[in-house]
Amino acid sequence: MNLAKNRTIFSIAILLIIAIIALVAIFWARGFKPNFRNGTIQRTGLIVANSLPTGAQVFIDDRLTSATNTSIAFLEPKTYKVKIEKDGYTTWQKDITVQADLATEINALLFPLAPQISPLTTTGATNPTLSPDSAKIIYGVSGVNGGVYILPMTDNIFAFRQGTRLIAKNTASFDFSNAQFNWGPDSKQVIARFKTADGTVTANLMLDSDVSNQPLRDVTASLGATISDWQEQINARAQTLAVLAPDEVKGATEEATQASPSPVASTQSTVNGKNISVNREPTTDNLINYYPTGLIFSPDEEKVLYTDKNGKHHVYDLKNKKQYTMPDFTNLINITWFPDSAHLVVAQKDQISIIESDGNNKMGIYSGKFEYGFAFAHPSGSKLVILTTLTQPEGTPSNLYAINLK
Repeated sequence: MNLAKNRTIFSIAILLIIAIIALVAIFWARGFKPNFRNGTIQRTGLIVANSLPTGAQVFIDDRLTSATNTSIAFLEPKTYKVKIEKDGYTTWQKDITVQADLATEINALLFPLAPQISPLTTTGATNPTLSPDSAKIIYGVSGVNGGVYILPMTDNIFAFRQGTRLIAKNTASFDFSNAQFNWGPDSKQVIARFKTADGTVTANLMLDSDVSNQPLRDVTASLGATISDWQEQINARAQTLAVLAPDEVKGATEEATQASPSPVASTQSTVNGKNISVNREPTTDNLINYYPTGLIFSPDEEKVLYTDKNGKHHVYDLKNKKQYTMPDFTNLINITWFPDSAHLVVAQKDQISIIESDGNNKMGIYSGKFEYGFAFAHPSGSKLVILTTLTQPEGTPSNLYAINLK
C-alpha cells in the first residue's frame, strides 16, 4: 500500500519537475532572464547581426561580443551602440534599440578599404550614358576605327570585355565621340544627337542597342513625335508609381526641382566655382525627363528618393512609413540607388561614397578624379563603374573602370 502510494507521489513529482523544466525552457527561449539581485524575471530581446562579408567582429557598447551571422540574446531592452568591424573593410556603426521579446536584425554591408580598380575600356569612352534599366552603357569612340559601343552590365567573368559590341561605325560625316545619347524608355532605342560648336543640331540618329553594324538613320523630321511618345510612356509609369507615395512626399517635390533625364536627384551644385546641374551626365541634352514627378524609386520600389524645396535630400520608406533626411553633401554631383535598395551611391567632387538609405554609415569607396559625375553601381552590386583617366597624362581619353566592391 505504502509502496503504491510512494510510486504515485514519485510519478507526480517527476511530472512536476518535467513541467517546470519545460516551462523554464519556454520562458528562456522567449528571452526571459532571471535577475537574482532582486528576485525578478526580466524580459529581454536579441540582435541578429549579419554582415557581408561574413566573419566580422560585433562590438556592443565598445565590448567585443560576437562574430556576425549569429544571434546575441538576453539583451536588456534599451539602445546599444553596435559596431561591426572586419580587417581590410569599412566599419559599420549605428545605435540599435532592442525591444523586449523581439529580434532586431542587422544587415551590415562592408566595403574593401583598398578596392581593386580595373579598366573596362581602353580605347576611350566619350559621353557614356546608362540605360534606364541600368543594364547597359552606350558610349562613343573617336577615330576611323571608332564608333558607338554598347557595354552590357552583366556579371559574368570578363563579361565587360567580351560583351562590348560595336553597333555603328564612325563615318566621314558622323564621329560618335561627338554625339550625345538619349535612351528611349524601353532601354533598346537610343537617339545619338550631333551638334556644331555653336549648338546647332545637325542630326539625330536612331540606333537599336541590340543590332550590330547597323545603317545610320536620321530621325530629325519625326523627332518631336518620337520624344513625345517616349515622354508619355515615362509619364504614365511615373504616375503609376507616384500613387504609392503619400501626399506629403509628392507635395514636397512639386516645386522643389526639375527632374533630369537620368536616374538621380536633381539639384544645383558648385564645382570649381561653377554651378552645374546635378544629373547623371551633365553634357547630355535634356530631350527626355525620366522623373517628371521628382520621385526616384528604389529598385524594389519600396523606397523613394526625392529633393525638397530647400534642396535637402530625403528617403521615404513606403513599407515602414518612415522618412529619413540625408546629411548635407559638399560639392554634390549625383545620387543614385544601390541595387540592394538599402544604400545610395553618392558622387561628390573627387569622392564616391555609399551611404545607407536612412542617412547613416557613409563609407568612402573612391577618392580621385572622375568625369561628369559618372559613377554607378553594377546591377549585381559587385562593383561601381566610373569614367576617369586615373593617373594618365592630361589629354588622354577617359575610360570606363570597375571598382570591385567585394
